[in-house]
Amino acid sequence: MTGHSGAVLLQARKAGRLTQAELARRSGVSRSTISLYETGAREPGADLFLRLLGATGAAVTVEPFSEEQVRRGRIFSDLVAFAHELPHRWPGDRIGFPAAVWHRQ
Repeated sequence: MTGHSGAVLLQARKAGRLTQAELARRSGVSRSTISLYETGAREPGADLFLRLLGATGAAVTVEPFSEEQVRRGRIFSDLVAFAHELPHRWPGDRIGFPAAVWHRQ
């Protein structure tokens, strides 16, 4: 299963018409490591991910989040926090979802 960053890297490399070997030469990262990233077996850190994308010739832009995206991001983080707690609960425990999520418009 390909991770999101791996899929983006693969797409950028193919759009730049590069082989893994050529991307390795340009970025200074081994071809085998690039393969691991593209298949989702490993995830690059943010700095390395941006360096690899730059080596493909892809332009990377960061745009500010809209208010809606920020709101959704908070809801998502609440869901992740809730999901993280599930494995730590015993059967029969009362599980309360963060109330603030339900009251957001």
